[in-house]
Amino acid sequence: MAVDDDGEEKAEVEKDEQEDTTRQVWRPGVDALEEGEQLDYDPSAYIMYHTIQPEWPCLSFDILKDNLGEGRTRFPMTMMACCGTQADRREKNKITLLKMSDMQKTQVKDDDDDEEESDDSDTEDDPTLDHCHIAHPSGGVNRIRSMPQQPGIIATWSDGGAPYVWDATSPLTLLESGKPGPRAHTLPPAATFGGHPQEGWALDWSPSAAGRLLTGDCGGFIYHWEPAGGGGAAGWAVDKVPFTGHQGSVEDLQWSPTEATVFMSAGVDRTVRVWDLRQKGGSMLSCEAHAADVNVISWNRAVAYLVASGSDDGAFKIWDLRRFGKSEPIANFKWHTAPITSVEWSPSDESVVAVAGADNQITVWDLSVEADDAEGRARPPGADDVPAQLLFVHQGQVDIKELHFHQQLPGVIMSTALDGFNVFKPATQI
Repeated sequence: MAVDDDGEEKAEVEKDEQEDTTRQVWRPGVDALEEGEQLDYDPSAYIMYHTIQPEWPCLSFDILKDNLGEGRTRFPMTMMACCGTQADRREKNKITLLKMSDMQKTQVKDDDDDEEESDDSDTEDDPTLDHCHIAHPSGGVNRIRSMPQQPGIIATWSDGGAPYVWDATSPLTLLESGKPGPRAHTLPPAATFGGHPQEGWALDWSPSAAGRLLTGDCGGFIYHWEPAGGGGAAGWAVDKVPFTGHQGSVEDLQWSPTEATVFMSAGVDRTVRVWDLRQKGGSMLSCEAHAADVNVISWNRAVAYLVASGSDDGAFKIWDLRRFGKSEPIANFKWHTAPITSVEWSPSDESVVAVAGADNQITVWDLSVEADDAEGRARPPGADDVPAQLLFVHQGQVDIKELHFHQQLPGVIMSTALDGFNVFKPATQI
């Protein structure tokens, strides 16, 4: 694996340097590049930007909570993550643990911005990537999630048809310490469940009940896992009676940020449903949320009645659960021109949400901005069709699958795509 902090194909159209051109907005999926034009990375658009090229593509990853503190803005930055591979042969697949350190602020010529703190703002040292891996011989990893309360406990959905729980605490602790150790680890799964009739994608750990897990499959079944004796070596017990109601695949699951027994699901039947563990008779609330498959959902951790959903039709919507199923969404955006593949609320700003699409874009939105707020402001050519709430557009990756905000590094986003990972912090207040 290698780290490359040189950007490519990011922000603006670069014409012949000899031409006297006017800067204008270039809209992905709408505007075409003319002969001799190319998209170029603008370093001034990023406070930080790094890329990682893994050995194999990863459909899914998760950012791991560390012990370095909350709200970190000083450079250089350090972060931990885990990801699951899509290798060319089943037995080659693995869970990879990553430690990225010495991530510096993007160097911009004549940059006088001292907003971000740094011990040595002029250094241009390369970032460092340390990693180790755990064999995942059951198949490629559809989705991977780390338990919030114990980052070393990791759940995976295998394309072999079963979900697994792994205790990676020991290799993670060694990696985090920086001490020398083996790169390759072979660990038995701490738990697995063979009751799903098909493979799946939906997977989520409870933020309020340690060890509580949900898995959903392509047949529409949702299973609830509980830690037996606290989880870990004691394992997990899976309720053999599934939650049913979706007609087709369950695409995503999200636990409530405030109620330990309440969760939400999204499916290819175009619905978003709200459930309670104590009520097996069916979902408590249901809404046909989109005109196509609902691929992803995100429950706002700061404002518990707000939920974002993203669909195959390229739309993402914001829902108020106080009126869920009885009214239209409170916001509906159709900027992306291909299916929405990931959506997540910012943990540091309750009104900010990031969205990834199969159109090779990541967009960042501030829903507190009203259209009227932008009236009267000078806007560059082409900006009239840009929603006032759209803060930032990130490009340069191919076939983007997932994004996450870093819980401890405000404004930092990590994303995975067919051609690797990006870790970046936009030069906008998020």
